[in-house]
Amino acid sequence: MKSRLLITLAFFLLTSCAFILPPETKTTLGTDTQFWYQDSTLQNLLDVNTSSSLRTDNSVRLLVNGVSSFARRYENIRSATFIFVKTFLFTDDEAGREMARVLAERAQAGIPVVLQYDVKGSIESATVVVDMFAQSTPMLPFGEKRIIHEMRKAGVIIVPTNAPSRPYELTEWTENIERLFQNPVAALKRSGESLILYDYCDHEKFFITGHEGGEIRAIVGGMNIAGEYAFGGIPDRRDTVSAKAGWHDVDVEVRGPAAAEICEEFLKDMRNQTGRELPSILTEISNRYAAKPDSSYGEATVRFVVHHPLVDRSRSVEELYLILLKSTPAEEPIFIATAYFAPSKRIREAITEHAKRGGKVIVLTNSLESNNHPILSVAANFAALDIMEVTTNFQLYEWIPRPADGEETMHQKLASFGQNGPTIVGSFNLDAQSAVHNTESVVLINDPTFRDNIDVLTQYYLSPACSKRVHREDLETKPILNRIHSFLTHELAWYWL
Repeated sequence: MKSRLLITLAFFLLTSCAFILPPETKTTLGTDTQFWYQDSTLQNLLDVNTSSSLRTDNSVRLLVNGVSSFARRYENIRSATFIFVKTFLFTDDEAGREMARVLAERAQAGIPVVLQYDVKGSIESATVVVDMFAQSTPMLPFGEKRIIHEMRKAGVIIVPTNAPSRPYELTEWTENIERLFQNPVAALKRSGESLILYDYCDHEKFFITGHEGGEIRAIVGGMNIAGEYAFGGIPDRRDTVSAKAGWHDVDVEVRGPAAAEICEEFLKDMRNQTGRELPSILTEISNRYAAKPDSSYGEATVRFVVHHPLVDRSRSVEELYLILLKSTPAEEPIFIATAYFAPSKRIREAITEHAKRGGKVIVLTNSLESNNHPILSVAANFAALDIMEVTTNFQLYEWIPRPADGEETMHQKLASFGQNGPTIVGSFNLDAQSAVHNTESVVLINDPTFRDNIDVLTQYYLSPACSKRVHREDLETKPILNRIHSFLTHELAWYWL
C-alpha cells in the first residue's frame, strides 16, 4: 500500500510540473539575407514558437523614466478618443490619485475609459484590505479600493484582474472537479498545473490611447501607476503620500499596426477576465481602429509577444529570449537589463553557450541594496557564478541605488542582441514569476535609431555612477553560508521566486 502511494505521488509531481520544463527549442537558420535577424527561417521560427507576427510600418519612441513616460501619457490623454489602461499596481498615493482624477474626468466627459488592474498586486497593506471590504457589493464580494471605486462611479469601466473571485479561477477548479470523475489522471495533472493560480500576477503594463484619423498610441514597458514609477528620474522628488523615491524604468511608445495589435490584445484579455462579450462601444472602437494595410507610421518592425498562463500555459516570451540567444551570431554581444535575474536552466544554458561561442553577454540587475525583493539578488549570485565558472565572456553588473536622483531601484526589462540587432522592451523579468506564472508581454523592435538610443542608454547603465561590476572572485569568496543560501534559493525555491 505504501509503495503504491509513493508511486502515485511521484507520478503526480512529475506530471504536474511537466509544464515547468517545456520541450527544447530547435533553431535552424538559413542564409537568405546579410542581416541575421531578417532571415526568413528565423522569422518563421519566431512566428511559430512565440505565436506572434512581424509588423512593419511602425514608429517607436523610447521613454526613459517616469519623468518622460508619464508626461507622454498625460499628453496623449488630452487628445484621446478612448483610453485603455492596464497595470499591475494602481497605488493610492499622490501619483495614483492624480491619474485617477484625470481618468475619471475624461470618463465624465464622455470618453470611453477602461482600467484593468491586478487586484492582489495593488494591495499595499492590511489597511487597503479593510478599505476594500468597505466598498463590497453583491457583484464585488471582496470589494475594491476606494480610489478604484471612485473611478467606477465616475464612469470608468473597471476590470479587476487576478481577483479572488475572478471567472478564470472559479471555472478552473469547477471544471477540474468534473474532470476528476471522467479522467482521474488528467485531473491530477491539471491540479498540479493549477498551482500557478496561487502565485499568478497579471503583470502587463499598457497605456493605450486612440486619436483622430484612426491612430493608436500604445505605451508598453515596466511602469505601473504609482509614485516610484511616476517620479523616476526626478531628483529629490518623493511621493507626498507614500514617501517613495523614484525608480529607474523604461517604456516605449508604439504607433502603427503593432499598436493596433496591442489594443486588440487588451480587449481580448478583457473578455477573458470578465467572461463576457465586450460592451458595444468597445466593439465599435475595435472595428473603427483596426490596423489599415496602407497606413505607415515609420520604418520600425515590431513583434508583439504575449503569454498568458491562465489561457494556454505558454511561455512565449521566454521562447523569444531563448531563440534570440541561440540565433545571435557568434562573437556578437548581448546585453540584458532585468530587475530580477533568476533565469530558468534553459535560459542560463543558452547564455552560457553564446558566451562560449565568443559573444560577450552582459547582465545588469539590482544589487542587494537596490532590490525591492532582496531574495532575488541572492538567487542572481548563484545563476551568475554558475555561468562564470564555464566562460569568461559573461559579465554581471549590479545597480547602485541613487534615491536623490530619482533612481533608487532599477525596474526596467530590456535586452539588445548583436551589434545592430533587435531590442526587447516590456514587462518580462528573467525569473520564474515572469516565465511560468504571470501574464507578460514585450515588443521586439528592429529600428536603427531606436537601437542607437538603447546603446547610449546601455553605456549609461555601465558607467561607474550607475553600476558596479561583480567578478567571479567576488562571488567565490563569499562566506560558505551565503553561497549555500544562494544555491538553495535559486535551485530549490526558483519556481516560486
